[in-house]
Amino acid sequence: MKFIPTASQTVGPFFSIGLTPLYQSSSTALASPENKITIHGTVYEADHLPIPDAVLEFWSADGFARVPTKDDGTFTVSADLPFVQSTTAQHFEVLIFMRGLLKPVYTRVYLGNPEATASDSILKLVPQARIATLFAASDGSPKRFVWNIVMQGENETVFFDL
Repeated sequence: MKFIPTASQTVGPFFSIGLTPLYQSSSTALASPENKITIHGTVYEADHLPIPDAVLEFWSADGFARVPTKDDGTFTVSADLPFVQSTTAQHFEVLIFMRGLLKPVYTRVYLGNPEATASDSILKLVPQARIATLFAASDGSPKRFVWNIVMQGENETVFFDL
């Protein structure tokens, strides 16, 4: 069997050309100081190698931020704490764009304790054993979280249909 590259593997992505002016330009660009949080982490392939050319979009009712991964697969985003509705836990909607994908994948990142989100209607749809992949953990500093994304394989992050 001969493997032939797909169109997206041979012609792109060109995120560094088209989106660079639209990336979050500083750690305080979109966040007010009193509500600012920071989420940092790494995007990994199935073989646990970092992905250096992904773009992540973090969406909430209060705002939006777009950040790239660096050469080592890491990213950092600063934003205001998302608004919390009575039926959902505090979270951001996240779109991930990267090579090999013809369209983005969609996931969520939740802030806080998984046990404290039992009333979240979306989390009720996720198998209990996989919920942890959607949670950013405190990195020991106030309002700073770490969340790693695994695109496929063991410990794959939960992705949702758009």
